[in-house]
Amino acid sequence: MGIPLELNYRNVFSSQNFFFGVANAPYLSEGGYNLSNGPKNNYYDMEKSGKIEKSKDACRFWTDYEKHIKLAMSLGLDAFRMGVEWARIQPTIKSHPHSPPEWDYSAVDHYAKMISTLFKYNLEPIITLHHFTHPAWLPKEMWITEDGPRFFTQYALKIVKELNIRLYNKAERVIKNFIVSNEPNIILIGMFISGDFLIEKKGPRQVIKAYDNLFSSYVKVYDGLYNLYEKNNWSVPEVGFNSASQCPYEIDKQFLDLMRLRTFGIEENDISSRFNDLRMAWNKRVGNLAKTKLNKEQYERYKFLIKFTEQIIKPTKFKKTIDQIYRSKRKRKLDYISVNIYEPFMGPKSSLDLSKNPDWWEYSADGEIYSTFIRAYHDFNNNLPIYMGENSLAYRQPIGKKAEPRPDGWTRERYLKVYISEMIKCIKDGIPIKGYLYWSLTDDYEWESFEPRLGLYNYDYINGKIRETDGLGEPAGEIYADLISTLRKGNLKEIVKKFKHTL
Repeated sequence: MGIPLELNYRNVFSSQNFFFGVANAPYLSEGGYNLSNGPKNNYYDMEKSGKIEKSKDACRFWTDYEKHIKLAMSLGLDAFRMGVEWARIQPTIKSHPHSPPEWDYSAVDHYAKMISTLFKYNLEPIITLHHFTHPAWLPKEMWITEDGPRFFTQYALKIVKELNIRLYNKAERVIKNFIVSNEPNIILIGMFISGDFLIEKKGPRQVIKAYDNLFSSYVKVYDGLYNLYEKNNWSVPEVGFNSASQCPYEIDKQFLDLMRLRTFGIEENDISSRFNDLRMAWNKRVGNLAKTKLNKEQYERYKFLIKFTEQIIKPTKFKKTIDQIYRSKRKRKLDYISVNIYEPFMGPKSSLDLSKNPDWWEYSADGEIYSTFIRAYHDFNNNLPIYMGENSLAYRQPIGKKAEPRPDGWTRERYLKVYISEMIKCIKDGIPIKGYLYWSLTDDYEWESFEPRLGLYNYDYINGKIRETDGLGEPAGEIYADLISTLRKGNLKEIVKKFKHTL
């Protein structure tokens, strides 16, 4: 099936109705973290021990942000997702937990300049408040402590206020779009199940406690942001979080559904039975897909994982979160559904102890997986817009060496055309997708290594420069820009021609 012919492409993809953009994260892109005299975060011990590669200068977004932003603008993009790093705002050069330090207001000023630059180049900022990292003055296991979640809530509300005061004073504009937490459904598994963070307290009990603390904090931040904006007569914000696609309902869509308990009309004493319906719809779609995409051994692991998570991670265990939701004066706790669809079958494709996951360049590139998960997220949707919060394809390229073609032969041109085509089919079927972000504009540090190359533009880490093509020499940025321009012009003949791809 080719690209749909029935859409009014010019209207659907107009900048008023749809955004195209790119995304990054502060720790991965800015540079300067975990150096001897630099701000330290919860990855410091892993960098120091050699468990992961040192992040060093990353791709210098902290100093070279205007170059990156101008490049994004040149592609005809509407949005730029970036984060503000708590460890830079409230920094410590110490590597062990201690009392909260003073704020660095020069860092707040600098972030305000970065966001002002986005406004200058007509790019809508999408601001992530928490992207896996927290300052080293907090324990690594901060999400199971009493003080950690409270400190995060205070930080999140204060940094938004401080940034908006600066932005409003300069240009009478404030930030509208927030991702309170990026992929909270998987980072806590990394912390408290797989042992990635050298945390002693691990296991299902700890991850459930961490989930409850994080999502109850999210509810407080959501309400707090609305209170802040109402008090200051600022425009209505748009607030939510990103979910990283996983095949078990309990560690993915369940958290999006928790935030919609009251908008679904679910009474507090009826959560378990109503969530059975939500789970069954998800498992039907994803289970049918799993049968066709997994081999026999992987499918057995899939069935085990589904059963295990259903037994362990029940919605009623999130008592703080549920209490916070039902005590709030606001029914609504989610303004959009934002999803990052990479490798949702990573669990079944890995060893169950999570000691061996596929490498970035081994993640499945599969349009059917992409579209099926989009449809699964849309089941029971109550008119919330859906955003493709991150999408990407990785190559392997060690620093100073040539990029290696992917084992499956996919290129970024093919990826962009296939995945955007699948998104368009979903839109044609009535799914309210309103935005697409590619991860990322340039290569960056990917949590433990510089080897995965995900950028539209290759980054020369030796000389600190953005190259003109991606790692394999493909003009991926220009291809992305051309596809966007073609969709927005709305010429059906040209659209069909541009989106031809090799299957």
